[in-house]
Amino acid sequence: MVVAAPTAGLTQDQDLVRRLTDAACSVPTELLVRTWRGHRPDRSGDLELLPAEPDFIGHGGLPHSGPWDYVSRVPLLWYGPGFIRPQGEVGRPVTLADIAPTQGELVGFPFDAPDGAPLTEALEPGAARPKLVVVVVWDGAGRDVLAAWPNAWPELRDMIDRGTWYDHAEVGSSPPSTAQIHATIGTGAFSRNHGLVSHRLRIGDRLTDPWEAGSRYLTAATFSDLYDRHEGNRPIVGTLATVAIQLGMMSHGSLWGGGDRDIAVLREREGAATLGAEGISWNLTSNVAPYYRLPDYVNDLPPITDYYDETDRQDGRADGRWHELQLDEASAEEALLTPARIPFQTRLIEEVVDREGFGADDVPDLLFVNYKLIDEIGHKYSMNSVEMRDSIVAQDAELPALVDLLNEHVGEGNWVMALTADHGHTPDPNVSGATVISPGAVADTIQAEFDTDGDDTRIAEFTQPTNMFVDIDEMEQNGATLEEISGFLLSVTKGEVAGEQYPVSPEVAGEPAFLAVYPADMLEDLPCMEGMLPDHGSKGAPAPDQG
Repeated sequence: MVVAAPTAGLTQDQDLVRRLTDAACSVPTELLVRTWRGHRPDRSGDLELLPAEPDFIGHGGLPHSGPWDYVSRVPLLWYGPGFIRPQGEVGRPVTLADIAPTQGELVGFPFDAPDGAPLTEALEPGAARPKLVVVVVWDGAGRDVLAAWPNAWPELRDMIDRGTWYDHAEVGSSPPSTAQIHATIGTGAFSRNHGLVSHRLRIGDRLTDPWEAGSRYLTAATFSDLYDRHEGNRPIVGTLATVAIQLGMMSHGSLWGGGDRDIAVLREREGAATLGAEGISWNLTSNVAPYYRLPDYVNDLPPITDYYDETDRQDGRADGRWHELQLDEASAEEALLTPARIPFQTRLIEEVVDREGFGADDVPDLLFVNYKLIDEIGHKYSMNSVEMRDSIVAQDAELPALVDLLNEHVGEGNWVMALTADHGHTPDPNVSGATVISPGAVADTIQAEFDTDGDDTRIAEFTQPTNMFVDIDEMEQNGATLEEISGFLLSVTKGEVAGEQYPVSPEVAGEPAFLAVYPADMLEDLPCMEGMLPDHGSKGAPAPDQG
């Protein structure tokens, strides 16, 4: 444990607040702003936790959560001949909150987004309305992931000069996980305004996940909600993805007042223990099925095994294997962790676009697609693995097929595509040299230091990669404060909280585990944040009609 010397002339409480303030303001202001955008006091964690880069809090698979550039910076390409200017790179900073209002400009329905603005320099002046606007998310394919494999995405690189590419695009808020950022894409709002603050959030007196009640916890309108209702539900609106937390980029479905049951095709396991758990069959789980429509033909399409030959060749050998996986012996779940899932999903896209009539009339339709393989590979193998290289190669190689099917079924010159990612990935600690901090160990040190009343209630309710939920009643019962817990964690060393999967090296074991720890409600009052935050209140749209 590292113990800081008190500052002369200050009381103990004043000195503690000074230490917490100094630690927080040692963090680059841009990272603090991202954190503020992602924090909502009634739903977020009570303590903000920030190790020094490249260290991170994680367990099991590698996370992708934090305010750092390597998980925040994402690709953003707008492409559509006749609608999008073929100007290549644009250098100004933008965020994914700008996607929804840009859709509004394209279809002639201006959308006053809480945090985003139309990317007007991407648009051809005086263009007609496209018949279809497609948003494609390469889940987990942040700019650092692409930069790790610069030769793996020639098709995307070739499209840059034929569209508008934002070289300084970022998700906009922290933590950058799937639920929050897909909701930012859909609403033009950061988590502070749309309500989905992380994959664990506080609703009333309990912690839950953001989609356990369908779209009810998404408190801002999506562009699709308002546009579809304005057009009398004539537009065809659909999402082809994997899990419910990706639906925030589209709509509330019929849960929104005046909305209809938009198309949603997912593969989420009913009652799964984790938000990313998926099955092989296309489906809708019971928490979202009442509000969206699953076409009945989607499971009649060719199985994923039909795409094994292409996957076999991805590693450079036609030997029936993809690296160590024997394809003809692979389970369906194992097959989903191979490049076979990419053409498997593109075939679904083609079928749904054709049979549902996307782009078939003059009322612009909206389609949202999430390809998830890159994210899954990043969690299991890391962004530095050969499996990641193969996955990016396969995802990129499928891009011309996606363009071709849109040209065939919607018509060349009739559609626009925005291609982006919802976050990046964390480098392999064996590559970055990071210390991996165990969330369980962090909670246990708090318990040992502060929770002495002998009951079974824990002060540390739940620890995430960027923050911790605290049982305030239990904390106060034990005579502690958030400031005291924060100060204590600033003195904890890496050796005291390192995880077992990546043991900490003796050379750094005695170093502080955290760069900054502070009560979340301190953030906007920090002196280093003066002038950095908007001076207006929340612009979030009203909560959805739940009647």
